[in-house]
Amino acid sequence: MRCKYTCVKIFFYVCIALFARPAFSQTPVSADAKMERLKKIYQGLEYNTASFNDLKRTWIVTDPVFVREIFNKFVVKNALRVNGKKPRLAVLEENAKRIYDGEVFIDLRKRYYDDEIEVLRFFKESRHVDEDTSDYFFDAVNDFVFIKEICGDELYADLKKQGYALNDITKTFFDYKPAYNFIAYFSLTDPELMFWNTTTNKRNKYFLSAIGRWGNDHIAIPGWYHPEYVVGLKLNYVDSLENNKEGYTYIGEIGLGLPSVQPDLGFDNSFSGRRLEHSGTSFYLKFVGKPLGALTPELASTEINLTALFTIGTKKAQDFEETSPKYFYSTRNYFDLFFKWNNLGRVSDFGSVNAGFGVSGFDLDYYYFDPSVPSLNMPKNQYTNGFKYAIVAEGNLANTGSILSHSFGLQLSYNATEQLMFFGVKANIMISNSIGLDFKVLSPIQTGSKLRPDYRPDSYLVLSPIIKINY
Repeated sequence: MRCKYTCVKIFFYVCIALFARPAFSQTPVSADAKMERLKKIYQGLEYNTASFNDLKRTWIVTDPVFVREIFNKFVVKNALRVNGKKPRLAVLEENAKRIYDGEVFIDLRKRYYDDEIEVLRFFKESRHVDEDTSDYFFDAVNDFVFIKEICGDELYADLKKQGYALNDITKTFFDYKPAYNFIAYFSLTDPELMFWNTTTNKRNKYFLSAIGRWGNDHIAIPGWYHPEYVVGLKLNYVDSLENNKEGYTYIGEIGLGLPSVQPDLGFDNSFSGRRLEHSGTSFYLKFVGKPLGALTPELASTEINLTALFTIGTKKAQDFEETSPKYFYSTRNYFDLFFKWNNLGRVSDFGSVNAGFGVSGFDLDYYYFDPSVPSLNMPKNQYTNGFKYAIVAEGNLANTGSILSHSFGLQLSYNATEQLMFFGVKANIMISNSIGLDFKVLSPIQTGSKLRPDYRPDSYLVLSPIIKINY
């Protein structure tokens, strides 16, 4: 018991020594030093959001009566300061005259995490037209408690409501994306006309366009070599206008295939002639997006392009304009599954490298048309047995946003069923994002013992002018 009592006494003496030492050794502290220490403690109580200053709601009070009322409040409470000191009477009178003449404005900024006003500054613009300067002639007030105390509850609430003349100068993000405007894209192979868009409260955006689609490069039947011209709708969904730098999140297209007419380019028929014809009602679907990122972050940059066309029904003899019997081939269905990676690297000022690979396939029917027989006949043919599958790889070098935008690419595909290797060169050039040219050539190279099928030309050539209008 005596030992416990001794320990308590020792602990008590130690505490007295620790607290008494600063008390006896304390030196006089000036009022300014005390005030500075109190300011640091007060500022330390609040969460520092200086890194978000450019995102905070900022505006300028331009209503002269409202500015005068707030100024009078500060004068009455003796709250104005210049470099931390009370301003001289001459300075106060000079600036008061400016305020009464309506030449002074108030700069306000709200806090990042609530609606309280964290900065209030009086300023005046230069009287010289050729000078763009702002003179903050009184110290800024950086404490909403002090601002509220000076203005009073009612005036402070009015300040936050913004029910007066003001200029909102809050920083807003702007990305130059042609898709964010209405666009009219005129091309022979893939025209597009945007006619509706909307932005939700969550900054999601939807674009709706009328489209045309002609051919599919990955099944090696591009442009006007394909017998159907697809007309339909395109829905482009952007999940965030500020954060999404890819320009879209999901794209969906749906359309109907109509019989197409091949333009006469003046080339030899063996080089540019079509070998396929329309034989029924076809439907077109396409999906573009990056859904694999929901499964694992490693696949977040993988873009999926899935395109399909399928045909139902078959034309009757009365639907043909020809009066002479003929044999012809017709593509009825195709699909194209392609995985793409954008911005894999950059080659100086020439642009970004994009690449991808995928698998595609299409089927083929062989018909005999006789105007005297109501229905088409399907004779046997060596080329019409099932789908013809191909492996496709593609890469390009693209640069957008400059005076001269371009995309130069190479395509290599192998059709195992036909034993043909296709090598393609593609180019898309735009001047000032307004006028340009789309050019592509695909050439088949025989790799096996099979001869090139009759429905395949020696080479494919597609050449289309482009006119683009942003409005």
